[in-house]
Amino acid sequence: MIKKDAPIMQELFQDKEIAVSPERRAMLGQKGRRLYAKYCGTDGRGICAESFAEYHIWRGELVVARDMLEFLSAQIAVLRQNEDMLNEKLLMTERLIERIQALLGETIAV
Repeated sequence: MIKKDAPIMQELFQDKEIAVSPERRAMLGQKGRRLYAKYCGTDGRGICAESFAEYHIWRGELVVARDMLEFLSAQIAVLRQNEDMLNEKLLMTERLIERIQALLGETIAV
Protein backbone atom coordinates (compact mmCIF):
# COMPACT_ATOMS: atom_id res chain seq x y z
CA MET A 1 0.00 0.00 0.00
CA ILE A 2 1.35 3.39 -0.97
CA LYS A 3 1.93 5.87 1.85
CA LYS A 4 0.23 8.75 0.04
CA ASP A 5 1.17 11.28 2.71
CA ALA A 6 4.92 10.62 2.36
CA PRO A 7 6.69 13.66 0.85
CA ILE A 8 8.38 11.62 -1.89
CA MET A 9 5.05 10.14 -2.93
CA GLN A 10 3.50 13.60 -3.07
CA GLU A 11 6.25 14.63 -5.49
CA LEU A 12 5.59 11.61 -7.73
CA PHE A 13 1.79 11.91 -7.84
CA GLN A 14 0.21 12.56 -11.24
CA ASP A 15 -3.51 13.20 -11.49
CA LYS A 16 -3.45 12.74 -15.27
CA GLU A 17 -2.21 9.87 -17.39
CA ILE A 18 1.31 10.37 -18.67
CA ALA A 19 3.08 8.84 -21.66
CA VAL A 20 5.51 5.98 -21.15
CA SER A 21 8.22 5.35 -23.74
CA PRO A 22 8.15 1.95 -25.47
CA GLU A 23 11.51 1.05 -23.90
CA ARG A 24 10.37 1.91 -20.37
CA ARG A 25 7.05 0.17 -20.94
CA ALA A 26 8.81 -3.04 -22.04
CA MET A 27 11.20 -2.90 -19.07
CA LEU A 28 8.35 -2.32 -16.61
CA GLY A 29 6.31 -5.10 -18.21
CA GLN A 30 9.17 -7.50 -17.60
CA LYS A 31 9.52 -6.30 -14.01
CA GLY A 32 5.79 -6.78 -13.39
CA ARG A 33 5.94 -10.33 -14.74
CA ARG A 34 8.88 -11.13 -12.45
CA LEU A 35 7.03 -9.76 -9.43
CA TYR A 36 3.97 -11.85 -10.29
CA ALA A 37 6.09 -15.00 -10.58
CA LYS A 38 7.79 -14.21 -7.29
CA TYR A 39 4.55 -13.74 -5.35
CA CYS A 40 2.95 -16.87 -6.73
CA GLY A 41 6.06 -18.90 -6.07
CA THR A 42 6.20 -17.90 -2.42
CA ASP A 43 2.49 -18.37 -1.71
CA GLY A 44 2.07 -14.63 -1.17
CA ARG A 45 -1.09 -12.73 -1.82
CA GLY A 46 0.10 -10.41 -4.56
CA ILE A 47 1.70 -7.76 -2.39
CA CYS A 48 4.69 -7.07 -4.66
CA ALA A 49 2.76 -7.22 -7.92
CA GLU A 50 -0.13 -5.22 -6.51
CA SER A 51 2.16 -2.55 -5.05
CA PHE A 52 3.96 -2.35 -8.41
CA ALA A 53 0.68 -1.63 -10.20
CA GLU A 54 -0.47 0.81 -7.53
CA TYR A 55 2.80 2.74 -7.68
CA HIS A 56 2.59 3.19 -11.45
CA ILE A 57 -1.07 4.20 -11.27
CA TRP A 58 -0.05 6.78 -8.64
CA ARG A 59 2.61 8.10 -11.04
CA GLY A 60 0.06 8.41 -13.85
CA GLU A 61 1.60 5.52 -15.80
CA LEU A 62 -1.77 3.84 -16.27
CA VAL A 63 -0.59 1.92 -19.32
CA VAL A 64 1.79 -0.03 -17.07
CA ALA A 65 -1.12 -1.22 -14.92
CA ARG A 66 -3.16 -2.02 -18.03
CA ASP A 67 -0.27 -4.06 -19.42
CA MET A 68 -0.06 -5.92 -16.09
CA LEU A 69 -3.78 -6.69 -16.29
CA GLU A 70 -3.40 -8.03 -19.84
CA PHE A 71 -0.55 -10.27 -18.68
CA LEU A 72 -2.56 -11.51 -15.69
CA SER A 73 -5.55 -12.19 -17.93
CA ALA A 74 -3.32 -14.33 -20.16
CA GLN A 75 -2.09 -16.16 -17.05
CA ILE A 76 -5.70 -16.91 -16.10
CA ALA A 77 -6.25 -18.49 -19.52
CA VAL A 78 -3.13 -20.66 -19.11
CA LEU A 79 -4.07 -21.67 -15.57
CA ARG A 80 -7.58 -22.66 -16.67
CA GLN A 81 -6.18 -24.88 -19.44
CA ASN A 82 -3.59 -26.60 -17.27
CA GLU A 83 -5.30 -29.11 -15.01
CA ASP A 84 -2.04 -29.71 -13.15
CA MET A 85 -1.99 -26.15 -11.84
CA LEU A 86 -3.33 -25.58 -8.37
CA ASN A 87 -6.68 -23.87 -8.11
CA GLU A 88 -5.14 -21.68 -5.41
CA LYS A 89 -2.83 -20.02 -7.94
CA LEU A 90 -5.80 -19.37 -10.22
CA LEU A 91 -7.78 -17.88 -7.34
CA MET A 92 -4.85 -15.69 -6.24
CA THR A 93 -4.43 -14.38 -9.79
CA GLU A 94 -8.14 -13.64 -10.15
CA ARG A 95 -8.11 -11.72 -6.87
CA LEU A 96 -5.00 -9.82 -7.89
CA ILE A 97 -6.75 -8.76 -11.10
CA GLU A 98 -9.76 -7.57 -9.10
CA ARG A 99 -7.60 -5.49 -6.77
CA ILE A 100 -5.61 -3.88 -9.60
CA GLN A 101 -8.81 -3.14 -11.52
CA ALA A 102 -10.21 -1.44 -8.40
CA LEU A 103 -7.07 0.69 -8.08
CA LEU A 104 -7.18 1.58 -11.77
CA GLY A 105 -10.92 2.13 -11.88
CA GLU A 106 -11.17 0.03 -15.04
CA THR A 107 -12.09 -3.57 -15.78
CA ILE A 108 -10.88 -6.08 -18.34
CA ALA A 109 -12.53 -9.20 -19.65
CA VAL A 110 -10.96 -12.30 -18.11
